Amino acid sequence: MPTPVEIILVPTLMIVLGYVLKRQNILKSRDSNVLSRIVLTVSLPSLVFVNLSTANISTDMLLLPFAAFSISAICMVISFLFCKSRGYSKVKTWTIMIACAMMNTGFLGFPISLGVFGNEGFLNAIFFDLETTLIFVIFGMVLVSIFGGNRKEVLKQAVGFVPLWAVIIALLFNIFHLQYGYVIETTLNYLGQSTIPLIMISLGLTLDFKEIKHSFTDSLFVAFVKLILAPIIIFLILNAINFGGLSFKVAILEAGMATAMNALVLAITYDLDTKLMSSIIFTNTVLSLITLTGIITLLV
Repeated sequence: MPTPVEIILVPTLMIVLGYVLKRQNILKSRDSNVLSRIVLTVSLPSLVFVNLSTANISTDMLLLPFAAFSISAICMVISFLFCKSRGYSKVKTWTIMIACAMMNTGFLGFPISLGVFGNEGFLNAIFFDLETTLIFVIFGMVLVSIFGGNRKEVLKQAVGFVPLWAVIIALLFNIFHLQYGYVIETTLNYLGQSTIPLIMISLGLTLDFKEIKHSFTDSLFVAFVKLILAPIIIFLILNAINFGGLSFKVAILEAGMATAMNALVLAITYDLDTKLMSSIIFTNTVLSLITLTGIITLLV
């Protein structure tokens, strides 16, 4: 069995590859948008569908979105109190609150959960990540009322989120035991196998060490809340209700993920502090490779 360090080194090397390709001008930072679109519309839905359509779904899995939502809410409250104590503006406060609440349970969480716990761990991660779409819509609606914008556009993005439809359709295939044949299954398997390399290379293309200088203290605060405090809190909550097994371990691992990339989308859309958000995401992502190694060591 690989060690925790070896598990983290696999996605880390692919992230480094993406960064090197950017530094060598083989790919550009903007190419991460193309790779991300391929992941979100083709490879990730394929991977989700193939695994979920034939899976044995447990009650514990169904509780994971609620666990994810609870930890996001707690982190949001902690960040609000922090911002209030420092007298931050409304824009900066919402930037930090969103950064603390939104977890990268998909782009970063899926590959790591799959690497640590295999397909069963990945299935649990899918259910944990269902909260991400919900919280994105909630934040979109709230920010529209505060800073202005188009509510229909927020709903349109949520409804058009292909991985969510992959989950819904896969659940229908699972419940009714529908078959889709060798050709489709093999094609989806091939497409799904490209998910992790594309995600990691895409993350590497987004890394920008220049962003780390923007509000380093705030970035470290968010990193502490998300990478250390969040997994501890969810451990205590789930342990208190005697929630155990693999779902318990995946919940702790997923709770320790960095700030979601979609948080930057919200920051750009609603004119929040985009430099601060970029700094937070960068700092979180880099430091998470260290903290996740520690979490995996404790879980396996």
